[in-house]
Amino acid sequence: MTENDPGQVPPPAPSGFEAAPPPPAAPSPAPSYAAAPPPAAPGAGRVTNTMAIVTLIAGIGGLTFLPFIGSIIAVITGPMADKQIAQNGEDGAQLSKVGKILGWVGLGLWVLGIIAFVLFFVVIAAASSTS
Repeated sequence: MTENDPGQVPPPAPSGFEAAPPPPAAPSPAPSYAAAPPPAAPGAGRVTNTMAIVTLIAGIGGLTFLPFIGSIIAVITGPMADKQIAQNGEDGAQLSKVGKILGWVGLGLWVLGIIAFVLFFVVIAAASSTS
């Protein structure tokens, strides 16, 4: 068949409204296996020492709603928490440290309060005996 063949119909002229052929697909990049580690499962991290949490709560309580008793508990449980953290490799050293500091601050405030209380009555007694 040639161009001059009477049985062949020529293709229509393009009108500009035909759909353009899709562009060739870009090659996808090779997967990178070293890009990022997989996300950690919930609870898969290190465990926080329970005694350190108790120390912190007791230290806070010693300054607020459990004066003196909370401070004593914080001062006692702090070194126990430190020992457990060193043995087991758990988290919570900072909690234990803050709890111990709060416990000692609470005890110091109690001592200062007792000294002020005693001095108050000593001054009152001295003032009343001289008048």
